[in-house]
Amino acid sequence: MIHALNEALSKLWNVTESDVPYLLNIEKNLCMVDVLLKPYLEQNGESFGGTYINVKMNKIIIRIVDETKKDIILNSSDIQPHRELLIFVPALNSLPSLKNSLREIIAKSRTHRPISVFIYIDIEENNIVIFLSQITDKLNKRFIDAIRQYNPVILHKNENAQEQPSIKQHTNSTHTKREIDRQIINGDAIYNLGSITRCTAGFWIIDKELRNYIVTAGHCIDSNNTTLDHNTFYMMPLNSSDEELRFRKGDAIGPMVLHDLKKSDFGLIGITNVDIKPTRVIRNTDSDPYRQLFIKDREIISTHGAHLCKSGATTFVTCGYTKSFEGYFILRDDIIDDLIVTDFLSAKGDSGGPVFYLRDLPYVSLHGILIKGFNVRDWGYFTFIVKTGFIIDKTRLTIKLGG
Repeated sequence: MIHALNEALSKLWNVTESDVPYLLNIEKNLCMVDVLLKPYLEQNGESFGGTYINVKMNKIIIRIVDETKKDIILNSSDIQPHRELLIFVPALNSLPSLKNSLREIIAKSRTHRPISVFIYIDIEENNIVIFLSQITDKLNKRFIDAIRQYNPVILHKNENAQEQPSIKQHTNSTHTKREIDRQIINGDAIYNLGSITRCTAGFWIIDKELRNYIVTAGHCIDSNNTTLDHNTFYMMPLNSSDEELRFRKGDAIGPMVLHDLKKSDFGLIGITNVDIKPTRVIRNTDSDPYRQLFIKDREIISTHGAHLCKSGATTFVTCGYTKSFEGYFILRDDIIDDLIVTDFLSAKGDSGGPVFYLRDLPYVSLHGILIKGFNVRDWGYFTFIVKTGFIIDKTRLTIKLGG
């Protein structure tokens, strides 16, 4: 039997399950060398366009603008033992010039106030990507015209994308019904009867008063009525219908006590039902034997091309490659920054689900929560993630990971 998490990485890397641990070790080594490279690239910024890894090739690709600077990398004492891992690929744009263009684009967005636009630097493309999540760009034409001078890649939401994936059915659960009813497993479906919104539980945090919260996406709240009694969230038992939730008051978790849609997209659900027990476990139901993954830490990788995975209530565990660690979402006057951009599959109902990096089965490093995903014609999937650091370090509460 193929393990669900390994199956997700097997699909990503197009290898058999038995090859996954080997490739994970390759990836970890590439990430380590990539960290060693960063100081040299920063000291000679105008000569390089950044790096990304290719696990299948066991290579680090270095985008280089000035070929005469190659020896600075190759002759450095700490890089020489890893020279065989490096490939230099010509680039037109240096990373500092791309970052400068990005800053100017963001500045123009404050003047032209576009709607639902995602922006990030794509190291592999050696360019800035502008993703318009509206089907047409009519509402954003003035903004697009103003930033064409920077020659970005402009992408659109796929209006002919297939229907959203159907909600998968959990099978072969190792939990009894009673256990499921009283534990929140990160990756489980949660439900807000006020907005009739189905989302995913992200992860457990506690504040200095030892009060418990579940993190999810902020847009799961009913923004038209933010009163606490209206926005009570419920656990959604496995394979239950929405209608059944109205008769399961024991599954109430509590209200969303804090949410942010302007500088980020996260919400904190206060656990007021004393019978509900949060966990540091991520659901991986289809896997055998790793049906549960354990959050070890929240260390965030910084290497483009490394994998990230998520557990969502609709599409379960899927994995993809990191595209950017500094994405932006712009909605008129509101700008959400510091987003992670990746290309794994997600769908409606996955919002708020935990995003993680697999280190050593069954332990993972938590990276954040999923907030939005799209399918782009001729390009693939795009998913946007709020980092744990933003949620934990910048809320109005003094909080930390639970457990």
